[in-house]
Amino acid sequence: MWRTALLTAAISFVLATALAVFSAAKLVDHVERHTERQLITLLNGAGESWATVRADGFQVIVGGLAENEATRFRTLQLISGNINEGRVYDRTNVSQPDGLQPPKFSLEILRNVERVSLIGLIPTSTGREYILELVRNLNTDTEVTDMLEQADFPAPEGWKEAIDFGLSRLKQVPRSKISVTPKRVKVTAVSDTPEEQQSLQKSLAMNKPEMLKLILDISAPRPVITPFLFRLKVLDGQGVLEACSADTSFAGAKITRALYRVKLNGKIPCQVGLGVPTTEWNTAVIHSIEAMQSIGSGTITLSDSDISLIASEDVPQKTFDAAVGKLENALPKLFSLQAILTPKPLIDGQTGEIILPDFTATKSPEGLVQMRGRLPDQLRKDTVSAYAASLFGKDNIYNQTRIVENLPDGWTVRSMAGLEALSHMRNGSMVVLPEEVILKGRSAKEDISSIISRIFATRVGTNANYTVDVKFDENLVAKPVKDLGISEQDCEKLITAVLGASKINFAPSSASIEAASLGIIDSIAEILIECPDAYFEISGHTDSQGSEGTNATLSQGRADAVLGALLNRRVLTAKMVSKGYGETMPIADNSTEEGRAQNRRIEFKLITKETDDG
Repeated sequence: MWRTALLTAAISFVLATALAVFSAAKLVDHVERHTERQLITLLNGAGESWATVRADGFQVIVGGLAENEATRFRTLQLISGNINEGRVYDRTNVSQPDGLQPPKFSLEILRNVERVSLIGLIPTSTGREYILELVRNLNTDTEVTDMLEQADFPAPEGWKEAIDFGLSRLKQVPRSKISVTPKRVKVTAVSDTPEEQQSLQKSLAMNKPEMLKLILDISAPRPVITPFLFRLKVLDGQGVLEACSADTSFAGAKITRALYRVKLNGKIPCQVGLGVPTTEWNTAVIHSIEAMQSIGSGTITLSDSDISLIASEDVPQKTFDAAVGKLENALPKLFSLQAILTPKPLIDGQTGEIILPDFTATKSPEGLVQMRGRLPDQLRKDTVSAYAASLFGKDNIYNQTRIVENLPDGWTVRSMAGLEALSHMRNGSMVVLPEEVILKGRSAKEDISSIISRIFATRVGTNANYTVDVKFDENLVAKPVKDLGISEQDCEKLITAVLGASKINFAPSSASIEAASLGIIDSIAEILIECPDAYFEISGHTDSQGSEGTNATLSQGRADAVLGALLNRRVLTAKMVSKGYGETMPIADNSTEEGRAQNRRIEFKLITKETDDG
C-alpha cells in the first residue's frame, strides 16, 4: 500500500515536470516568432530590408550586408529602440568597411616656363617625391609649388601609365596645363603658329600607351578681324565667295554647308578670328545665303551688323521682294539690311549704244601706275593724285585723267577705294563705272578677296557694287599684315577696371577659382587678346591669417590658377609671369574682416623697361 502511494506520487511529479517544460518551450517559441515578425515589419517599413532577423530564445541575431557603415548603424539603432539592446547580437557586415569609397585620384600640372604648380590627390604608393623629382629635372631653375595631397589607397588601373606619360610630355610644352586621371591625359597649350600647332600635336602623341586616352587641346592664336566680313556673289545660281569670317570653327563649318546651296564647291576658306559683333553672326550669314539662292544673281555683303544686298538687273521684282522680305523677317535684331535691285540701263534712242564714263588705273609688275579716265573737278583730281602718290610713290604715277562734270555720286570715294585695292596687287587694273567697280590682277596675298572686300566695306559701305577677279599667285613673296591692338597702358587700365568692379574669388584655403568668377576671367581674356605684345605679372596676395609660408604658397597657387585659366581661353601667355606675394603687400587693415577681404586679391601689373630697371 505504501509503495503504491509512493509510485503514484513519483509518476505525478514527472508528468507535472514534463508539462511545465513543454509549456515553457511553447512560450519561448511564441516569443521568438512574435519578436521576429515585429522586427521584420519594422525594418521593411523603414526601407532596411537588407537586414535579416532570427530570434534564439530571448536573444535576437541580426545579419546581412549593409551598403555602408551609416546604413548598418541606423538599422541597429532602429532595432535597439524597440527591444532591449542587451538582447541584440550583431552579425552584420558592410560592403565597404568604415564607409570609405576609393578616392578619385587626379593631378593638375600648370607650367609657365621655369615655374610649375602641382595640384591634386595622388595615391601614397605613387610617391610625392617621385613626381617632384621628375618635375625638378625639367630645368635647374625650375620653381615647384607643391599642393599635392595623398591618400593611402591602392593606385587604380592605368594611373601609373598616365602619370609617367603626362610628366614625360611636360618638357615639350613650356606653357601649358596637363590634367592626369587614370587611363586619361589631357594637354592644354597654345602654339605660336598653325604650323607649330600641327607639329606639337604629332610629337605629343608619339609612343602613347595603347590603353591611354590622350586629349590634345593645342590652339593657334586667332587674329582680330575688323570689320567682320562676309561677301558672296551669285551669277545664274553659281556662287563665288569673296570674303568669309567666322568666330569659331564650328560656325565656319555651318556657313560652309550652307554655301553648297549656291553651288559653291571645292575649297571654301572662312577665316576664324575674334571681333564678331554678335554670337548670331553665322545665323545672319546662313539666312543671307538662302536669300541669294532665291534671287539667283547678285551680291550680298555683311560688314559687322550692316548688310547690303544688290540684285542684278535681270532679277524679277516679285522674286526680289519675296527674298528680301523673308530675309528681313529672319535676321537677328542687331542686323540692318539695305537691298537694291539694279535698274536696267537706258539705251540712247539714236545710236542704240550705252556710253558709260569711267576712271581706270593699271599697275605693272614693276610698280608703275597709269591713271586715265574722268574725275569730277580739279580739287578731286588733285586729291586722287595725292592719294595715289602716297600708295605707289610719286615717281611711279602717270596721270592722264580729265575733268568731266555731273559724274555719279560717290565717284571719287570709289576711285580711291579701287586704288587702295590695286595697291595690294602685284599687277592688275581697276575700272570705276557708274554702277560698278571692276578689279582684275594678281596678288601675293592669299586672302586678297577678303582684303578688297574689307576695303570697300570700310571706305564705300556695304552697298558698294564691285567685281573681284584677282588671283593669288603663290610664286610671289607674301608681305603679311600685322593686326594692331590697343596700347599696353590701356590694356592695363581696362583690366584694373574689371578687377575693381568684381574680384576673382577662390574656394577657402584653395587655388580653385569659384564658378562665379569665371566671367571675370573671360573679360580679362578678351582684353589681353587685344594687346598680345604686352608683358604682364599676375600677382597673388592673401591676408595675414595662417602662417607666412602657407600664405606664400597659396598666393602663388592662385596666381598660377589664373594663368592656367587664361591659357584655357586661348590667351598667349608667353609674356606673362605669375608670382605670389603672400601677406607681404597688404592694402587694408588685416585686423578687420573687411580689410582682410580687400587683401585677398589678384592683380595684373604691366611690366615695362622702367619696371625691370627698378
